[in-house]
Amino acid sequence: MRGRSLARRLLPAVAGLGALALTAGGGDHPADPSSPGRGEVRAPREFSGIAWLASTGNAEQPQETFLVCHDTRDNDAERDLPRLSIVRTPVNTDGIIVKELDVKFPSVPNDLESIARVPHRNEALLVESNADGTDPDPTIYLARWDEDLNVKIAGSVPWPATPEPLVNVEATGVATVRGRDYFVYAERAQGSDTTRINMTHLTITEDGGIRFGRKWTSVSFTAPNPPGARPASGLDIDNKGNLYISSAYDPGDLGPFDSAVYHAATVRTGGPLGARLQPVDPPLELARSSGLKVEGVGLVDGALPIFISDDDEDYGGLLRQLRVTEPVGPPHAPGPRHADADPARG
Repeated sequence: MRGRSLARRLLPAVAGLGALALTAGGGDHPADPSSPGRGEVRAPREFSGIAWLASTGNAEQPQETFLVCHDTRDNDAERDLPRLSIVRTPVNTDGIIVKELDVKFPSVPNDLESIARVPHRNEALLVESNADGTDPDPTIYLARWDEDLNVKIAGSVPWPATPEPLVNVEATGVATVRGRDYFVYAERAQGSDTTRINMTHLTITEDGGIRFGRKWTSVSFTAPNPPGARPASGLDIDNKGNLYISSAYDPGDLGPFDSAVYHAATVRTGGPLGARLQPVDPPLELARSSGLKVEGVGLVDGALPIFISDDDEDYGGLLRQLRVTEPVGPPHAPGPRHADADPARG
């Protein structure tokens, strides 16, 4: 499996989505008779999880770089496909830039659905979903990268014992409270509008060891919108402990999709674990993304802006910045309960 840099132009199929592009790099690849002919283009592959890596450029024209995972399965059709990509935001009309990575894993990853960035360190957890219970040994990998964004797998561990049956997890994050790390996850809870946000201690050692606590704390989250959505399809936590969740409606490979992003809870000090989850009641809707299936939520260096990654199945993937016009405060803060967001504009 070779690393492949792509930069292709993607013409919009729907007015208002704008041009999403990847420039074709791949001159070292033989012609594929099934690939698009001259004048035709393909969308980038699905983006299932997202984590911010670095900022470059300047204040007038910043460029953000993200690590993205693909929900590739361990089967004959997909086993040799890349699991990770580097995705950069646009600097011109060529659109986003995607570089598929050739990363060596200790085992073949099956259905990586989320990335949990560890605050203030160049490392993240790459999390297998359990694929509706079909994975006999779901794994969590530790990814690390250097200043040149060379990514390697530094360790792996089976999923820990969880406070509820592990079925299909697409939303994970890591919070740091008073110097101690906490692993957070939520089941996507297909068929229900309610899930549980669960949190436990997390320890990562220099040699790549990953350890989880045995005690958990949990709060409930109900997604008001969209109707029929999986309540938790993506998750990230900012430096102040604000926890953001995406909820996504997915009727099939051709959609129509629908999504929303919420300020769902806040991680606070206190409680038996030294940190506790405080729900936002009612959840603060930050964005509504009709036509898109949001599966990744990523903050830039632990703060706004918020970016989303989409797995729109047969339509491919995309990366967009949300337009949030009101500050996100603590759950008890007075004031308006809604923010304006326009994910269809870059």
